[in-house]
Amino acid sequence: MIRPDWLPDPFQTEVDFRDSAFFKQDGRELPNPPVVDAHRKGIVVVPEMQLVIKHGPNVTIDEALTMWAVRKQLGSEVPVPELYGWRVVNGTVFIYMELVGGVTLEQRWPDMTHSEKEIVCSQLGQMLFALRDLKQGEKGNSFIGSITRGPLLDRVFYYLPKAGPFDNLKDFYDWLEWLPQRYLTPEERFKNPYLQLLPEDTTIKFTHADVHPSNIMVSTAKSGSGSDSSPGWASASDLPIHVLALIDWGQSGWYPDYWEYFKMCYTVDWEGDWRVEWLPKMIEPMEDEENLMSAYTMGIGAV
Repeated sequence: MIRPDWLPDPFQTEVDFRDSAFFKQDGRELPNPPVVDAHRKGIVVVPEMQLVIKHGPNVTIDEALTMWAVRKQLGSEVPVPELYGWRVVNGTVFIYMELVGGVTLEQRWPDMTHSEKEIVCSQLGQMLFALRDLKQGEKGNSFIGSITRGPLLDRVFYYLPKAGPFDNLKDFYDWLEWLPQRYLTPEERFKNPYLQLLPEDTTIKFTHADVHPSNIMVSTAKSGSGSDSSPGWASASDLPIHVLALIDWGQSGWYPDYWEYFKMCYTVDWEGDWRVEWLPKMIEPMEDEENLMSAYTMGIGAV
């Protein structure tokens, strides 16, 4: 169960998780933001410290809290980089997290055997099931929004008015209908035919919202060789390939049930084997909802 009031205070500007692996070496401290910012990159990798620092105008504390919460709630069921802390300087968020070994699934996929793809997709299916099985809290306290009950952070809503949070599905659909018509007069507005076909009784699920092969870290060799080990994750695996971590949680939150499938299709080759053959093995296909949301997002000129 993940409730906003259970999370660390998102308004703190300097947080260290002293019980994390990073601080187990005496005297170790996280690099100061000005030092990080000197690199002028959105993601800074410090291999000698097994550290990644993500920062920039679109980085949020919600992303940090999501990694913290998923790791706390699900442990090795859904491996994520360990969160070491965050800083906020002049409105810019710096997230300090574990550097996960291996390579992205996108890099390895073309050379993988069918059996290796079966292994990875089976693991991903179990992870998505666990993630989508998380609960928001007591009945009657559900909402659509980020983990802190803030606005949705999905990139399809970038550069648009803040999306929520919404108390229920109807409010979310009303907002979707209002969005492309917000400059019209009341007399000019109309019922969107796509939105009228979306399910009115779907459940709200915790959603990564960007389970793309580039955001899935996998091993390059059998674990135990030392090259891919990530502290606390998959160290006992004896498979030829395994998932080390899901990364890039910046769009995650509580969304309608169909949103994860919609987003998994959104940024990949429509006719590629990832979408056609393998996605249905990981998550229940929701083709009607996916087609409707794809048409809607393209219609409003979303990213």
